[in-house]
Amino acid sequence: MEKHNKAVAEIAADVRAFYDRKEPFRISRGSTNSTRSILLRQGNGVDISHLCHVLKVDTHARTALVEPNVPMDRLVETTLKCGLIPPVVIELPGITVGGGYAGTSGESSSFKHGFFNRTINYVNMILANGGLVKALETERPDLFSGAAGAVGSLGIDTGVELRLIQATKYVETTYHPVASVPEATQELRQFATNSDLDYLDGILVSLHQGLVIAGRMTNDLQPNLPICSFTVCQRNTQTT
Repeated sequence: MEKHNKAVAEIAADVRAFYDRKEPFRISRGSTNSTRSILLRQGNGVDISHLCHVLKVDTHARTALVEPNVPMDRLVETTLKCGLIPPVVIELPGITVGGGYAGTSGESSSFKHGFFNRTINYVNMILANGGLVKALETERPDLFSGAAGAVGSLGIDTGVELRLIQATKYVETTYHPVASVPEATQELRQFATNSDLDYLDGILVSLHQGLVIAGRMTNDLQPNLPICSFTVCQRNTQTT
């Protein structure tokens, strides 16, 4: 945390200097598989690409304190070591925690947990004048809710505490064919009220053909169902 606090203080000082001089500046967050790095000329901006670490995973409170440039794949890899996982796992592995908050990202578990920003307890931010603040639902709630979806225009995220849930070994998915958008909508509305489900997704490949996919977290293997990991599939022959 000492290294993190020092880095944040230096970034805040840089922002404050631009504010005092009334000079515009650019922010470089580094690059991922979904963004590209901004080339900063000397004295032209603020580099926060080094804020890319998981600072703490609290297994008792089931929370993780992370810097904003932590990509989703690294976050999940870290929390899984503790038997935990974020309630909303953003699909693209390179999407960062800060990006998920600033962009109100949603995924197949959002019907249950809301957008990614709804799984966050608080956000530490640097304001345009260089001030350091903490925003949460009960403290600066306007900033906490307003910065979600503001794509970084209200401040620079420096730390995010998000909630975690218990991980399981598997996700059991069931595929339900649908023949139209109204049918898919009806199926999704029905499944969304099922408390046993953890994930809902769907795809239409034509006007008259598609799938609604329902998933639930489980540690149990069903006999004769395939075990799939991305593009790798194997047949489970376990019997009960």
